[in-house]
Amino acid sequence: MRRRTRYRRIVGRHRTGRRREASARAESVAAGGPGLTAPAPAAHTTGSIEEAHGHHRETASGPAPALRTGAGPAASGRPRPAVPSPALMDRDPIVFAWRSAKRRHAAAIAVALGLGAPLVGLGLLALRDLVDELLALAEPGRGPIHFLHLVVPLPERLGGHGLVLVRGWPLPESALTLWALGALILVALALAGLGWGVARLCVTAQAEAVRRLREVAEDAILRSGPAARDDARALAGQVGAAIRAADGLLAVGILVPALAAGSVLLALAVAAAVAPRLVAAAGISLVAAALARQLLIARTERRDDQRRLEGAALERGLTDLVRRLPAVRAHGTTAFEHARLGHVAERARRALTETENDLSRARAPALALAVLVPTVMLAAALWQAPAPAAPVSAGGLSAVLGALAIASSAVAAFLRQSRRRRAALPAFREIARAAASLEARARAPRRLRSQSAPLPDGGPIVLSTVAAYDPASGERLIGLDLSLPMPSHVAILGDRGSGSRVLAALIAGQLEPTAGAVTYAGTDLRSVEPAERARRIAYAGGEPVLMSGTLLQNILYGDPAFADGSSPDASTPNAGELEERLVEALSVTGLDRLVYGRGLASVLPRRLDATTAAAIVETRDALRAALAADHAAHLIEPFDPARYNRQATVGENILFGAPVGSAFSEARLAGHPFTRAVLEAEGLTRPMTEMGLAIARATVEIFSDLPDDHPLFDAFSLFPARERGFFEDLVARQPEASGWRRGPAGQRDRARLIGLCLRYSETRHRFGLIDEAMEARLVAARRTFAALLPASLTGSVEFYDPGKVTAAASLEENLLFGRVAGAEAGAGARVRALMQAVLRERGLERTVYRFGLASQVDPRAAESGLGGRDGFTPFERAAIDLARCLVRRPDILVVGLALDDRGAPEVMAGIERLRAARAGRGLVVCLPAECRPDEAAPFDVVLRAERTTVVRAGGPPDAAGTAPFGDRAAASSPAIESSTEPVRDRTRLTAD
Repeated sequence: MRRRTRYRRIVGRHRTGRRREASARAESVAAGGPGLTAPAPAAHTTGSIEEAHGHHRETASGPAPALRTGAGPAASGRPRPAVPSPALMDRDPIVFAWRSAKRRHAAAIAVALGLGAPLVGLGLLALRDLVDELLALAEPGRGPIHFLHLVVPLPERLGGHGLVLVRGWPLPESALTLWALGALILVALALAGLGWGVARLCVTAQAEAVRRLREVAEDAILRSGPAARDDARALAGQVGAAIRAADGLLAVGILVPALAAGSVLLALAVAAAVAPRLVAAAGISLVAAALARQLLIARTERRDDQRRLEGAALERGLTDLVRRLPAVRAHGTTAFEHARLGHVAERARRALTETENDLSRARAPALALAVLVPTVMLAAALWQAPAPAAPVSAGGLSAVLGALAIASSAVAAFLRQSRRRRAALPAFREIARAAASLEARARAPRRLRSQSAPLPDGGPIVLSTVAAYDPASGERLIGLDLSLPMPSHVAILGDRGSGSRVLAALIAGQLEPTAGAVTYAGTDLRSVEPAERARRIAYAGGEPVLMSGTLLQNILYGDPAFADGSSPDASTPNAGELEERLVEALSVTGLDRLVYGRGLASVLPRRLDATTAAAIVETRDALRAALAADHAAHLIEPFDPARYNRQATVGENILFGAPVGSAFSEARLAGHPFTRAVLEAEGLTRPMTEMGLAIARATVEIFSDLPDDHPLFDAFSLFPARERGFFEDLVARQPEASGWRRGPAGQRDRARLIGLCLRYSETRHRFGLIDEAMEARLVAARRTFAALLPASLTGSVEFYDPGKVTAAASLEENLLFGRVAGAEAGAGARVRALMQAVLRERGLERTVYRFGLASQVDPRAAESGLGGRDGFTPFERAAIDLARCLVRRPDILVVGLALDDRGAPEVMAGIERLRAARAGRGLVVCLPAECRPDEAAPFDVVLRAERTTVVRAGGPPDAAGTAPFGDRAAASSPAIESSTEPVRDRTRLTAD
């Protein structure tokens, strides 16, 4: 027994010590103390972003430069309000809502109870007097009735006389009804206005709670490292689930309990004012109603859960039946499957029936109380024992019953809210747990934070006995002892998996070492704020991520001046400096060609400024003259209202314009009633149906041996792969264009074939189906289409007009006012070269680049890895990521992008442009192993990543682990000296 007692004491002391240790650790984490560390992902955070978050620091030489070119709420320098630590986040949604906006919730409660209770009391008094007057309870000889009088009855031991609180106003019977009805109407209007005001307070309080929840989640996500990516993604989903589950709780979660308590007190007060003996009956009635409502809610929840289980069971059974269909047909087990599913449904039905019976029994008390509560109140009002008591008027009893109805409704709302609160609790608890975990994993040691200082202007980057692991790629480096002088140019050679990009991430501070330390001029990179570090040491690597918005907004990603979705213009402060940075970034990365191409392909807006529109129209003649002078006029087939354009499709020739919206889009053109009416009027329905059948027959025959996913099918077929089966069946059952099926099926076949014909282009598909006579008939249909177009469809097509721009058409089509003829090899490149020269002479090249930068980026299409109008190749995505860094002009640029998917000459040409732009500033680049730097323009340091370490290129490492590739600095190399002129002078992108 003594040993057992001693053992329990020791275990108790041990548990107490562990609880105290855990509590102290939690307080340390909440206060910013030491904890687990993980890298911060702020690779593109600028100094402006840091200033907007209230963490901006100034270097010894003055304020840190930032790309601030606009004004806006985020760029005003206003410090961001402090966000509570996720470790202390309230896990109850109602408590969370209260602490997020205490003043608004308090104001809502004060207004609702302080003004609402007197208004409801006034309405009950008016109701009492109105009922008493209607029932004529007052004796005719007693004189006028006192309107809104309020007398509280007192017990016999206190004199038995009532306590007069309000004497009221004597009114004749004829006026009492009007005054009572008017009071009720005024009370209703006042309560409506009061409800609107309280709702506004609750809505703003909910907005504050959502904002606080968003800030807690976004801060935890932004501070998380690469290893916590899955947790961060899960936290984002949990926040959405929590907001959906707590819909309304964050607004009225505090108000509803207060209203329930206030309404109960008001009901008891009204009962006491009418007759003290009614108080006990009113209290019992409210308790009984609350219990009955709670029982009904609990049984309803069980029934709903069982109904969901029944639906899930039936869905699983039917899904399994679909899977078993081959076996059913093979073995003839239809009766067996009917019996099996019947048993499944019977089991689910029995469980649901049991819960339905429980719910029916729970409804019985609620239905009984609907009769019992008035009966109990009436019995209490008529009760005279043990001594005769003052009678209760019908109006007083009506007021008590009205107050009880209000209180019962408020209590029912409170109980329903309690059910929703229980449903939202798990989501909030999970958010608090996940956010605290992410913050603890990403928090830098408090000791390093307290000793942190702004990064110096220069100095060596030193890696001391560093080991690191990248969870994204699985690469690992150990035993690194390097010293890289900065500013200098450093090359890291190594293919995928060698660890070269892990070293680049370590140098940039994007990956924290698992052992050792990485310092810049003696400052540990882990101790520097992520925004400050990213502003001074830019990193282009990892996964290039694109955002929704324009291409310019993607390049300027990180500048709070444009966080609201706006774009810089000529009136933007420092617009000239911003343009210089953009010119340099686009030319160095090779994005100038991409931007120029997207500018030509961009669709003109409907509201184009008059100056630009006039310049585009005037450029048409100059471009035609330049083409004629170069003997290239035959390469353009212009848009002529009287001629068929063989570079366009049949549908485009009939429209002779660009569709606006979806009414006459390519997918809907064949089925539009107006199009069908025009074709019928011109006698083209049958010829175009026969042409569509010939196209379908030829297409099916040509691509019969190719699979649906073959690239040639997508490139040259007039119908998508998903419609291949339909047209194969149509050709098989309709060998000739005669004997069409009647009814809707035949109409559908003809409409699909006409759609094929409208997508046909003779110069592209070359089936020989359009001759000069057919061209003339299609031009006549064009004139009919334009002449008969109803006024309701006028805005659905922008017709080609030589005297104005065509909105909804591309900039290139507007400049050429025609299509490039593809009969001659290299026609497109030759025409675009002449076009660029003309645009440069007329000062419109900047307009093309402006349209290109304003083109929208679809992240899903852009990250698909496919080129095209909406997509980007992997190289272009990497170039956009690099341009973001170049625009900021950091002190050190670390490029860890995957360049090994391009040829060595192409890679080295881009590196030379990058080195020329970074002359005199730090640069670290990762190169494929086969890329050898030019000895005529050597790097300051060349490293080679091999297996799990880094060695000097060309020989064993020295004591520092590295050796210079040449004796000259990059800034003094001939290649750099010969490229000191501005980048603007070496690129086609100009702003002159």
